[in-house]
Amino acid sequence: MAKISFNVDAYTARLIGRENVSKLNGAIIELVKNTYDADATICVLYYEKTTNSLYIADNGCGMTKDVIIKHWMTIGRSTKKKQFISKSGRVQTGAKGIGRFALDRISDTCEMFTASAEGKLIWKVDWEDFSKSDNITDVTADLYEPTVSIDVFLDEVINYEVKNIILNNLKNTGTIFRLTSLRDSWNDNVIKKIKDDLITLIPYEMKSEFQVYFFDEQNSSEDAEVLDVANAFSYDYKIKFNVLIDGKTYIEIHRNEFDFGDRFDEIITQAEFTSEDEQYFKGKYICIETNFAHMLPKRGEQLKNTIGEFSGVLYFEKATYSKTDAEKYFYKLSNNRNNKRDIFGGIKIYRDSFRVRPYGEPKTSDYDWLLLAGRKNKSPAAPSHQTGAWRVNTDQIIGSIFISRMNITLPDQSNREGIVETKEFVLLKEFLINVIQEFEKDRQYVFRKLDARYDKIMEAARIQAEINKKAEEAKAAREDKKFLGDSSERNQKSEYAKSFIDPEEAKTVLDHKDTVIKNLEDENRLLRTLATTGIVTNTYVHEIKDITHKLSRKIVMAKEALELDSNLQAGLKYVNEANVMRESLNSWFKVTIGSVTRDKRTMKKTDLNLLISQTVKSWKETLKNVSIDLEFQGSEIQLKCFPYDIESIFSNLIANSVSSFESCFSDNKSIKIVVSDLEKEIIIKYSDSGRGLSLAYKNNPRKILEPMESDRRNEMGETIGTGMGMWIINRTVVDYNGSIDLSDNTKHTSGFYATIKLIKK
Repeated sequence: MAKISFNVDAYTARLIGRENVSKLNGAIIELVKNTYDADATICVLYYEKTTNSLYIADNGCGMTKDVIIKHWMTIGRSTKKKQFISKSGRVQTGAKGIGRFALDRISDTCEMFTASAEGKLIWKVDWEDFSKSDNITDVTADLYEPTVSIDVFLDEVINYEVKNIILNNLKNTGTIFRLTSLRDSWNDNVIKKIKDDLITLIPYEMKSEFQVYFFDEQNSSEDAEVLDVANAFSYDYKIKFNVLIDGKTYIEIHRNEFDFGDRFDEIITQAEFTSEDEQYFKGKYICIETNFAHMLPKRGEQLKNTIGEFSGVLYFEKATYSKTDAEKYFYKLSNNRNNKRDIFGGIKIYRDSFRVRPYGEPKTSDYDWLLLAGRKNKSPAAPSHQTGAWRVNTDQIIGSIFISRMNITLPDQSNREGIVETKEFVLLKEFLINVIQEFEKDRQYVFRKLDARYDKIMEAARIQAEINKKAEEAKAAREDKKFLGDSSERNQKSEYAKSFIDPEEAKTVLDHKDTVIKNLEDENRLLRTLATTGIVTNTYVHEIKDITHKLSRKIVMAKEALELDSNLQAGLKYVNEANVMRESLNSWFKVTIGSVTRDKRTMKKTDLNLLISQTVKSWKETLKNVSIDLEFQGSEIQLKCFPYDIESIFSNLIANSVSSFESCFSDNKSIKIVVSDLEKEIIIKYSDSGRGLSLAYKNNPRKILEPMESDRRNEMGETIGTGMGMWIINRTVVDYNGSIDLSDNTKHTSGFYATIKLIKK
């Protein structure tokens, strides 16, 4: 029996390479990556328009004859598959053994001069031979020892500085490719795009270890540097993080946005910053030590770090700011800020120090691959907002995420255009959002402190200025009276009166202003109540639909029993059952539509005990089929309020508790509300026996008060809550100058606990 071997059509082999290196920019980047893998410290690219040729040179380790024959000439074979750590300790980037087809993508012919520790070699190939031959084994390349030196090999180079930099750096080992008959038209736009891609090819932090030059026929070495390392960009915040393979996570946050100058101690005291804050403003990093599972709390405490070790650095810089804000928040002003957003903008991923495209690519849909813009649109609050959650916009943050070929659960796509969307890639994106959120919380904390200080100082300054002005006016009036004498007293009074605003006119204007503000506040309250109605309805829409369907069926069955069967007894039975469905449906209307009736939209003295009792009763009727014990303890309390505000608080709390009971299997499902009356405030203690806050909020329960934060999830772990209920409660409580204490949630493994204080008006 004969043994026959497989072969490959030469053109098919070429197509394999073309599919994996399909674009000119990708081909250039692939070859630059190879120079890095060869332990080079510089890579020189030189485009010569006159001869339509491209040179690529590096001072790496070069290639031996054995490597060229056994690996370079074997498609799909790479020395990096097994030995992927270079002699200098670099993790090598390529392993597919097809990067050499990048040469075919760029030009028709290629000549390589390589110098290794074993000697010098020249390798030449005409890529068009792949189209002329039938089988891959029929295609050959020339390999021989050179009879000329490197400087002679570069003899045709027009730009003298290119020769200079190559000869000065390739003294012992290195490789030079001379590519002729280029396939593309290298116009200014093509060259600019290649340069821009090279700038972000390796992370900014590594420019001193590996420098890339791009020459044309005329530019100097200084101009050819792809990025001047000394020309660093400034930032307002810097966030560094590192995740170890065992899940240990370290985050460092550097505040670089604020400058209190000579008033440092004064501002620290007035804004009531802590002693730790004082050190942070002086340059000390905020250090957070946690673990991978805690950074992804919504995934559960048992989550393991299946991504592997990875790290990153992010920079935040304001896009614009006003002079008023600069003075109010003490921005650190710099005259040498460089706007590099068009190049460095976006968050980029680097594998083994080389960029993974297309993440963070300007002017593409992948620029905002973390969907920061959509996140910002959902929560557009200013950083100084006292209850809203400020979110960074996509054009305000740049950064580098560092992974490695050791992160096997984040594999590259075969076309080198991105990472395969594995489960771990989803986890990586969630992790990065949560790292960004740590910075957002710190910045908003500072802004809230400075904003409160400004309001307090400016109000005192306004009052003092008004007192000083009135005192000066009164003093001037007295002096004028003495000078003019009694004969002109009447005229003096007339002129004196002109310097003041008519009190009645002022009162009219102020009353109108107060009316406008009151109307806006009332409208805001109504919208919050309507939102609560929507939240409750959305939460239980399936139950409501089920009741509606059953009601409809009972009516149809009653109609058929009477009309078709003339069965009065059966018809009456179905009507009674339909009436039960109707009552159940009415109970839902009471806890939704009933909260926005006109009588509840008026500020008035309200019997709080009666109001809460009625709300609890409505919910009991609604929940009578789900075995939830709803207990209320209260006393005679009068509170001047909008009744629908109070109902909104309890409807949101109870709705959250019912949702919590749906995801736990306890037979003891209870809700307890205790309201007590103190001299100047009302204390509401709310608790339930549900599953409690998840790990995402357990250690920092106040986070649940921010907009778009929801602890309600489906079986797949996906968020299905609106994230507005607790925020509405908090906003309502703030309107009554009250507060919410959620600290008891950190002391219990299950159950939800809230203590609400409302100040009596």
